[in-house]
Amino acid sequence: WLVESETTSVITTTLKRDKKRPLGIHPSSACKKGVCHLKLFYECTGKIPPLKAYDPVMQRTWDIGTMLHDMYQAHFRNMYGDCFTDEVSLKDKELHISSHADGIFSFKKVRIVLEAKSIKEGGNFGWEKVQKKPMEDNVRQAYFYMYCSNTPFALIFYANKNAGKLIEHPVMFNQDIWESMCNEVVLPVIEAAYDGGEMVDGTAGFHCKWCDFNHSCPSARQERTHGKGAG
Repeated sequence: WLVESETTSVITTTLKRDKKRPLGIHPSSACKKGVCHLKLFYECTGKIPPLKAYDPVMQRTWDIGTMLHDMYQAHFRNMYGDCFTDEVSLKDKELHISSHADGIFSFKKVRIVLEAKSIKEGGNFGWEKVQKKPMEDNVRQAYFYMYCSNTPFALIFYANKNAGKLIEHPVMFNQDIWESMCNEVVLPVIEAAYDGGEMVDGTAGFHCKWCDFNHSCPSARQERTHGKGAG
């Protein structure tokens, strides 16, 4: 019975993912290379309710990342005491940004945003890619947190899932880069969502499979039908 039975239950709970996201621009979505503006529009307006696709393998991957975040945040609290604050809520009313940073270091002469990532080693999983510089998506995400917290520096902190290896990359805020990000990604979305501006286009692709809005999004429907991206 133990060998042949099919009664084993799949774990259906998850860590820290039960809170409903507020409407607005979320850095973890807006930072992606080739970001889908239509997804950001739905996250701002709620015109399509999100329906999270359940995948137990991906869920456990996210939970491992959550546990690693908790561990290293605890280490930083123990190391720096009141000079480190974790899970800092960050908002910007003008740009409708709603987010939180993994942490902020506040020393006497400098403040630094912490952006922590857990990453796999071996093959093409990413650890090898971040030895000399951080991933571009992670840098863009850190820019949102630096802007919202008025913090000039960020530390992108990678934790190796396979072992206790760590690597850090400092990033300094650049106003020109931030304005470019805003003009290309943020402003078109918030103008369409809140100011009656021109409607943004969706970008169909493999990412549609993991999107919370793929059950109703026309771009996701096109991806399912034709199997290739379109603007």
